[in-house]
Amino acid sequence: MSTRPAAVHPLAPRFAQGITGLLCLEAIMFGTPAAVVVAFALVAVALFAPRFSPVGWVFRQVARPADHLEPAAPTRFSQVLALVFLGAASVLLFTGPQIVGWVLAGMVAALALLSATTGICVGCEIYRLFLARRTSHGDEDPRALMALDGQGPWLVVLTAPGCARCEPTARELEAVAGGREVRRVDITRTPGATKLPVRSVPAAIAVAADGALRVVKTGRLDRASLAEVAAAV
Repeated sequence: MSTRPAAVHPLAPRFAQGITGLLCLEAIMFGTPAAVVVAFALVAVALFAPRFSPVGWVFRQVARPADHLEPAAPTRFSQVLALVFLGAASVLLFTGPQIVGWVLAGMVAALALLSATTGICVGCEIYRLFLARRTSHGDEDPRALMALDGQGPWLVVLTAPGCARCEPTARELEAVAGGREVRRVDITRTPGATKLPVRSVPAAIAVAADGALRVVKTGRLDRASLAEVAAAV
């Protein structure tokens, strides 16, 4: 099994989901169950051996470098869901009842194409909602997830290798933090941080002394957004 990346190019999941959706749509339109099996195989390779994924290889040849990255865990959860539905659809299309198999393939096509065209990943949102609920209820302590030591509160910037905006964001947060230390947490070295309900890195986070997440900011982090994070502690 290849090493799974902790963060991915933000367009990579959408590209892969587009391929999956088109294969399932082709299968439904032309009555070719084999296309569903191909989609299943491509998702399985991307999930368990991403380095050898042909879809991933094609994407790397055409994609421009990203200035921010997304945690890979929500994408992997979505891939698991797709694998289950595609596997069930493949079995049913060849053993019956076929109508149920086509319904499952249609569901995958609809959700995959929705994600590919709009960026709305239903599986990813389910994953994030589950994590948000766990962290809010104290089942996952953010201090442990980010390996934060010493006395809080803490200002944190989540980073990842290849993230062009991560270090400039950390320096900007330091500039508005009034001398308070800003911790840089690399999600590839601190894998627990990938369990936080964040959409992308860099992510600026204010953590209270008791471990509660006060503010989490991702996306285009301007000076005003970072000042809000700093003010939270």
